[in-house]
Amino acid sequence: MKKLLKKAAIIALASSMIVSSGIISMAEETAAAQETQAATELSQDPVVNAQEDQRVVDFYKDSLIIGDSVADGFRRYAIARSANPILANLKFITMPSYSMDEELKPIGTEGVRHLWYGGAQHYAYEMVGIMGAKHVYISLGLNDIQGRPSEVFENYKTYIGQIKAANPDVDITIISTTYIYSSHQSSIKGVKSWAFDNDTVRKLNASMQEYAAQNGYGYIDIANRLADANGNLNPVYCTDQKIHQNDDAYAIWVQCLREYAAAQNYVHANDAAASAGETATTETTAAGSEGEVIPVVPVVPVQA
Repeated sequence: MKKLLKKAAIIALASSMIVSSGIISMAEETAAAQETQAATELSQDPVVNAQEDQRVVDFYKDSLIIGDSVADGFRRYAIARSANPILANLKFITMPSYSMDEELKPIGTEGVRHLWYGGAQHYAYEMVGIMGAKHVYISLGLNDIQGRPSEVFENYKTYIGQIKAANPDVDITIISTTYIYSSHQSSIKGVKSWAFDNDTVRKLNASMQEYAAQNGYGYIDIANRLADANGNLNPVYCTDQKIHQNDDAYAIWVQCLREYAAAQNYVHANDAAASAGETATTETTAAGSEGEVIPVVPVVPVQA
Protein backbone atom coordinates (compact mmCIF):
# COMPACT_ATOMS: atom_id res chain seq x y z
CA MET A 1 0.00 0.00 0.00
CA LYS A 2 2.81 2.37 0.94
CA LYS A 3 4.56 1.58 -2.32
CA LEU A 4 1.39 2.36 -4.26
CA LEU A 5 0.95 5.69 -2.45
CA LYS A 6 4.59 6.59 -3.04
CA LYS A 7 4.26 5.73 -6.73
CA ALA A 8 1.09 7.81 -6.99
CA ALA A 9 2.84 10.76 -5.35
CA ILE A 10 5.74 10.51 -7.79
CA ILE A 11 3.34 10.39 -10.75
CA ALA A 12 1.41 13.38 -9.38
CA LEU A 13 4.62 15.35 -8.87
CA ALA A 14 5.81 14.54 -12.38
CA SER A 15 2.45 15.53 -13.82
CA SER A 16 2.56 18.77 -11.89
CA MET A 17 6.03 19.54 -13.25
CA ILE A 18 4.88 18.82 -16.78
CA VAL A 19 1.84 21.09 -16.38
CA SER A 20 3.91 23.85 -14.77
CA SER A 21 6.51 23.56 -17.48
CA GLY A 22 3.76 23.79 -20.05
CA ILE A 23 2.32 26.92 -18.43
CA ILE A 24 5.73 28.59 -18.32
CA SER A 25 6.35 27.63 -21.93
CA MET A 26 2.98 29.03 -23.00
CA ALA A 27 3.65 32.28 -21.10
CA GLU A 28 7.03 32.63 -22.78
CA GLU A 29 5.50 31.96 -26.17
CA THR A 30 2.78 34.54 -25.54
CA ALA A 31 5.34 37.16 -24.47
CA ALA A 32 7.49 36.41 -27.52
CA ALA A 33 4.45 36.70 -29.80
CA GLN A 34 3.53 40.06 -28.24
CA GLU A 35 7.09 41.33 -28.71
CA THR A 36 7.07 40.19 -32.32
CA GLN A 37 3.73 41.90 -32.94
CA ALA A 38 4.96 45.12 -31.33
CA ALA A 39 8.14 45.04 -33.42
CA THR A 40 6.09 44.47 -36.58
CA GLU A 41 3.78 47.38 -35.75
CA LEU A 42 6.76 49.67 -35.09
CA SER A 43 8.39 48.63 -38.36
CA GLN A 44 5.25 49.88 -40.12
CA ASP A 45 4.89 53.02 -37.98
CA PRO A 46 4.73 56.16 -40.19
CA VAL A 47 6.83 58.15 -37.73
CA VAL A 48 9.54 55.50 -37.67
CA ASN A 49 9.58 55.38 -41.47
CA ALA A 50 9.26 59.12 -42.10
CA GLN A 51 11.82 60.77 -44.37
CA GLU A 52 12.57 63.81 -42.21
CA ASP A 53 13.79 67.15 -43.45
CA GLN A 54 17.41 67.42 -42.32
CA ARG A 55 16.79 71.01 -41.27
CA VAL A 56 14.21 69.80 -38.77
CA VAL A 57 16.55 67.08 -37.52
CA ASP A 58 19.31 69.62 -36.96
CA PHE A 59 16.89 72.03 -35.28
CA TYR A 60 16.30 69.56 -32.44
CA LYS A 61 19.93 68.81 -31.67
CA ASP A 62 20.83 69.59 -28.04
CA SER A 63 17.13 69.82 -27.15
CA LEU A 64 15.71 68.87 -23.76
CA ILE A 65 12.05 68.31 -22.90
CA ILE A 66 11.16 68.83 -19.24
CA GLY A 67 7.73 67.77 -18.08
CA ASP A 68 5.16 65.73 -16.19
CA SER A 69 3.50 62.38 -16.93
CA VAL A 70 2.07 63.59 -20.25
CA ALA A 71 5.57 64.52 -21.39
CA ASP A 72 6.84 61.26 -19.92
CA GLY A 73 4.45 59.44 -22.24
CA PHE A 74 6.08 61.26 -25.13
CA ARG A 75 9.49 60.21 -23.79
CA ARG A 76 8.46 56.54 -23.91
CA TYR A 77 6.97 57.04 -27.36
CA ALA A 78 10.22 58.62 -28.59
CA ILE A 79 12.43 55.88 -27.14
CA ALA A 80 10.39 53.23 -28.95
CA ARG A 81 10.79 55.20 -32.20
CA SER A 82 14.39 56.33 -31.86
CA ALA A 83 14.96 55.27 -35.46
CA ASN A 84 13.30 58.59 -36.31
CA PRO A 85 16.17 61.12 -36.36
CA ILE A 86 14.10 63.94 -34.83
CA LEU A 87 13.15 61.81 -31.84
CA ALA A 88 16.69 60.47 -31.56
CA ASN A 89 17.91 64.03 -30.97
CA LEU A 90 15.54 64.72 -28.07
CA LYS A 91 16.59 64.36 -24.47
CA PHE A 92 14.06 64.12 -21.66
CA ILE A 93 13.86 64.76 -17.95
CA THR A 94 10.29 63.95 -16.96
CA MET A 95 8.43 62.68 -13.92
CA PRO A 96 4.81 61.70 -13.23
CA SER A 97 2.99 64.17 -10.94
CA TYR A 98 5.79 66.72 -11.44
CA SER A 99 4.64 70.26 -10.74
CA MET A 100 6.03 73.78 -10.69
CA ASP A 101 4.67 74.25 -7.19
CA GLU A 102 6.88 71.47 -5.83
CA GLU A 103 9.84 72.42 -8.06
CA LEU A 104 9.99 75.85 -6.43
CA LYS A 105 10.23 74.37 -2.94
CA PRO A 106 13.63 73.41 -1.49
CA ILE A 107 14.98 69.92 -2.12
CA GLY A 108 14.51 67.96 1.06
CA THR A 109 11.15 69.49 1.91
CA GLU A 110 8.97 66.74 3.37
CA GLY A 111 6.53 65.30 0.85
CA VAL A 112 8.05 67.27 -2.05
CA ARG A 113 9.55 65.49 -5.05
CA HIS A 114 12.07 66.89 -7.48
CA LEU A 115 13.50 65.56 -10.71
CA TRP A 116 15.70 62.50 -10.26
CA TYR A 117 18.95 61.95 -12.12
CA GLY A 118 22.01 59.93 -11.21
CA GLY A 119 20.45 58.72 -7.99
CA ALA A 120 19.82 62.20 -6.63
CA GLN A 121 17.21 64.94 -6.80
CA HIS A 122 17.96 68.06 -8.83
CA TYR A 123 16.31 71.37 -9.63
CA ALA A 124 15.19 71.80 -13.23
CA TYR A 125 17.69 74.59 -13.85
CA GLU A 126 20.49 72.24 -12.78
CA MET A 127 19.27 69.53 -15.14
CA VAL A 128 19.58 71.84 -18.13
CA GLY A 129 23.33 72.14 -17.49
CA ILE A 130 23.75 68.47 -16.60
CA MET A 131 22.09 67.41 -19.86
CA GLY A 132 24.09 69.91 -21.91
CA ALA A 133 20.94 71.40 -23.43
CA LYS A 134 20.88 74.49 -25.63
CA HIS A 135 17.14 74.37 -26.31
CA VAL A 136 14.62 73.69 -23.55
CA TYR A 137 11.00 72.69 -24.12
CA ILE A 138 8.73 72.85 -21.07
CA SER A 139 5.55 70.77 -20.87
CA LEU A 140 3.80 71.42 -17.53
CA GLY A 141 0.62 72.74 -15.96
CA LEU A 142 -1.80 69.89 -15.31
CA ASN A 143 -0.50 69.26 -11.80
CA ASP A 144 -0.69 72.97 -10.97
CA ILE A 145 -4.00 74.28 -12.28
CA GLN A 146 -5.94 73.48 -9.13
CA GLY A 147 -4.07 76.41 -7.62
CA ARG A 148 -5.12 80.01 -8.06
CA PRO A 149 -4.54 80.89 -11.75
CA SER A 150 -2.56 84.06 -10.99
CA GLU A 151 -0.26 82.05 -8.72
CA VAL A 152 0.21 79.30 -11.32
CA PHE A 153 1.15 81.93 -13.88
CA GLU A 154 3.65 83.53 -11.49
CA ASN A 155 5.13 80.13 -10.66
CA TYR A 156 5.56 79.37 -14.35
CA LYS A 157 7.40 82.67 -14.87
CA THR A 158 9.60 82.02 -11.84
CA TYR A 159 10.33 78.49 -13.07
CA ILE A 160 11.48 79.80 -16.46
CA GLY A 161 13.37 82.66 -14.82
CA GLN A 162 15.41 80.21 -12.75
CA ILE A 163 16.36 78.22 -15.84
CA LYS A 164 17.41 81.37 -17.68
CA ALA A 165 19.35 82.77 -14.74
CA ALA A 166 21.38 79.57 -14.40
CA ASN A 167 21.64 78.97 -18.17
CA PRO A 168 21.52 82.37 -19.87
CA ASP A 169 22.44 81.04 -23.32
CA VAL A 170 19.61 78.52 -23.64
CA ASP A 171 16.41 79.37 -25.41
CA ILE A 172 13.03 78.44 -24.03
CA THR A 173 9.97 77.04 -25.76
CA ILE A 174 6.71 76.51 -23.88
CA ILE A 175 4.56 73.54 -24.91
CA SER A 176 0.91 74.27 -24.22
CA THR A 177 -0.73 72.47 -21.33
CA THR A 178 -2.91 69.80 -22.93
CA TYR A 179 -6.59 69.37 -22.15
CA ILE A 180 -8.45 67.07 -19.77
CA TYR A 181 -10.90 64.31 -20.68
CA SER A 182 -14.41 65.74 -20.39
CA SER A 183 -15.66 63.63 -17.47
CA HIS A 184 -12.40 63.99 -15.52
CA GLN A 185 -12.88 67.72 -15.00
CA SER A 186 -13.84 68.80 -11.51
CA SER A 187 -14.77 71.96 -9.64
CA ILE A 188 -13.10 73.27 -6.51
CA LYS A 189 -15.41 73.58 -3.55
CA GLY A 190 -16.23 77.19 -2.75
CA VAL A 191 -14.41 78.53 -5.83
CA LYS A 192 -16.20 79.89 -8.89
CA SER A 193 -13.46 81.53 -10.92
CA TRP A 194 -11.39 78.42 -11.70
CA ALA A 195 -11.28 74.64 -11.35
CA PHE A 196 -9.51 71.55 -12.63
CA ASP A 197 -11.11 72.03 -16.00
CA ASN A 198 -10.36 72.98 -19.57
CA ASP A 199 -11.42 76.59 -19.20
CA THR A 200 -8.62 76.95 -16.64
CA VAL A 201 -6.20 75.20 -19.00
CA ARG A 202 -7.17 77.68 -21.72
CA LYS A 203 -6.58 80.63 -19.39
CA LEU A 204 -3.13 79.36 -18.48
CA ASN A 205 -2.22 78.70 -22.11
CA ALA A 206 -3.37 82.17 -23.18
CA SER A 207 -1.27 83.76 -20.43
CA MET A 208 1.81 81.70 -21.28
CA GLN A 209 1.49 82.32 -25.02
CA GLU A 210 1.34 86.06 -24.41
CA TYR A 211 4.24 85.84 -21.97
CA ALA A 212 6.31 83.91 -24.51
CA ALA A 213 5.64 86.50 -27.21
CA GLN A 214 6.62 89.35 -24.90
CA ASN A 215 9.89 87.73 -23.85
CA GLY A 216 11.18 86.14 -27.02
CA TYR A 217 10.32 82.57 -26.07
CA GLY A 218 8.81 79.97 -28.37
CA TYR A 219 5.34 78.54 -27.94
CA ILE A 220 3.92 75.32 -29.41
CA ASP A 221 0.15 74.83 -29.35
CA ILE A 222 -0.38 71.09 -29.11
CA ALA A 223 -3.49 71.32 -26.91
CA ASN A 224 -5.86 72.50 -29.63
CA ARG A 225 -4.59 69.89 -32.08
CA LEU A 226 -5.75 67.21 -29.62
CA ALA A 227 -9.09 68.81 -28.73
CA ASP A 228 -12.57 67.66 -29.64
CA ALA A 229 -15.34 69.98 -30.85
CA ASN A 230 -16.11 71.00 -27.25
CA GLY A 231 -12.55 71.91 -26.35
CA ASN A 232 -11.83 68.81 -24.26
CA LEU A 233 -9.11 66.21 -24.76
CA ASN A 234 -10.44 64.20 -27.68
CA PRO A 235 -11.33 60.64 -26.56
CA VAL A 236 -9.54 59.19 -29.59
CA TYR A 237 -6.26 60.49 -28.16
CA CYS A 238 -6.80 59.51 -24.52
CA THR A 239 -5.70 56.28 -22.82
CA ASP A 240 -7.38 56.54 -19.42
CA GLN A 241 -10.32 58.97 -19.59
CA LYS A 242 -8.20 61.41 -17.59
CA ILE A 243 -5.25 63.29 -19.08
CA HIS A 244 -2.89 60.72 -20.57
CA GLN A 245 -2.38 60.25 -24.28
CA ASN A 246 -1.85 57.48 -26.80
CA ASP A 247 0.49 56.93 -29.73
CA ASP A 248 -1.85 58.71 -32.15
CA ALA A 249 -1.65 61.80 -29.96
CA TYR A 250 2.13 61.67 -29.80
CA ALA A 251 2.34 61.33 -33.58
CA ILE A 252 0.65 64.74 -33.63
CA TRP A 253 3.27 66.01 -31.16
CA VAL A 254 5.90 65.01 -33.71
CA GLN A 255 4.07 66.85 -36.47
CA CYS A 256 3.80 69.93 -34.25
CA LEU A 257 7.57 69.81 -33.70
CA ARG A 258 8.13 69.68 -37.46
CA GLU A 259 5.83 72.65 -38.02
CA TYR A 260 7.41 74.64 -35.21
CA ALA A 261 10.88 74.17 -36.70
CA ALA A 262 9.61 75.40 -40.08
CA ALA A 263 7.85 78.38 -38.47
CA GLN A 264 11.21 79.35 -36.89
CA ASN A 265 12.93 79.06 -40.27
CA TYR A 266 14.82 76.11 -38.77
CA VAL A 267 16.87 78.41 -36.53
CA HIS A 268 16.54 78.91 -32.78
CA ALA A 269 16.77 82.41 -31.34
CA ASN A 270 20.09 81.75 -29.61
CA ASP A 271 21.51 80.11 -32.75
CA ALA A 272 20.58 83.22 -34.72
CA ALA A 273 22.19 85.44 -32.09
CA ALA A 274 25.38 83.39 -32.11
CA SER A 275 25.49 83.48 -35.90
CA ALA A 276 25.00 87.25 -35.90
CA GLY A 277 27.78 87.60 -33.35
CA GLU A 278 30.17 85.58 -35.50
CA THR A 279 29.28 87.69 -38.54
CA ALA A 280 29.85 90.92 -36.63
CA THR A 281 33.25 89.72 -35.43
CA THR A 282 34.27 88.70 -38.96
CA GLU A 283 33.19 92.04 -40.43
CA THR A 284 35.06 93.97 -37.72
CA THR A 285 38.25 92.02 -38.33
CA ALA A 286 38.01 92.64 -42.09
CA ALA A 287 37.40 96.37 -41.60
CA GLY A 288 40.26 96.60 -39.13
CA SER A 289 42.66 95.17 -41.68
CA GLU A 290 42.23 98.37 -43.67
CA GLY A 291 43.22 100.48 -40.71
CA GLU A 292 39.73 101.39 -39.44
CA VAL A 293 38.91 100.39 -35.88
CA ILE A 294 35.27 99.37 -35.43
CA PRO A 295 34.11 98.32 -31.96
CA VAL A 296 32.39 94.95 -31.69
CA VAL A 297 28.99 95.06 -30.02
CA PRO A 298 28.13 91.62 -28.61
CA VAL A 299 24.73 90.19 -29.47
CA VAL A 300 22.94 89.29 -26.26
CA PRO A 301 20.08 86.76 -26.32
CA VAL A 302 16.69 88.11 -25.28
CA GLN A 303 15.93 87.35 -21.65
CA ALA A 304 12.90 87.72 -19.44
